[in-house]
Amino acid sequence: MSDCNWGHFRRIFCGLVLACQFAVTPVQAQEPVQLWVQSIFGSRHTATHFKPFFDEAFRQIERGYSIYYSNNFELLGRRCLQQHYDVIMGSYSAAMREIERDCGYRLVAITEQPIHLYTLMGQPLTKIGRVGVIPGIRAADMEFHSVVPASATLVPFRNHIAATMALLEGKIDALSSAPVAIQRLSPQLKNKLVIAHTFADIGRGAALLSPRFIATEEGRSFRRFVLSNGEISRRIYIEGMGISPWLEP
Repeated sequence: MSDCNWGHFRRIFCGLVLACQFAVTPVQAQEPVQLWVQSIFGSRHTATHFKPFFDEAFRQIERGYSIYYSNNFELLGRRCLQQHYDVIMGSYSAAMREIERDCGYRLVAITEQPIHLYTLMGQPLTKIGRVGVIPGIRAADMEFHSVVPASATLVPFRNHIAATMALLEGKIDALSSAPVAIQRLSPQLKNKLVIAHTFADIGRGAALLSPRFIATEEGRSFRRFVLSNGEISRRIYIEGMGISPWLEP
């Protein structure tokens, strides 16, 4: 075979090899970052409230994301063992601390806020019979019977707004909450409620990252975004929910 023919054959052969490589190993699109976010106001309202924050975070990271809004900590506990979620955000309650411990997630940012016992105007603490709580929220972990009668019962609600409306309608006598629900109501409704007691323990919000995600540049970028407390974050968390800026834990 002449040198000319051999060069032609080699070019064809190399082209076939490259074509086969691309055929069996196509370029894979990046999977979206998976988030579990506590459904503070109910799934639809929570999604609407937080959407600008996550849109901006992942625009900067240049990665897609998918969010599951829930208060189901039993399901979260099963899924986080396999690091099903890259990011977990919500109230830093006893339930959330169990997730952090059992699944090896890393606490990367935290907020602080007071926890109050809200009542209607004129409701004495000595006459409280039903206290509204949202299971899985830090405000549900308080020692209530140091403040209200031992006979008082705890009434669980799915989210803050449902619990606040129950208080306004007289279905419960008090609500244990950080300011997050009250901040979301109109001034006319907020003016009907008073802070009857402020607990010594404070409430906290938490951002947890999986060991796998925090090891990536994108995970570290997400952490930096949260701790930067930019304009959107301040509008959503400080102005919209009445809590502190994000802090180093």
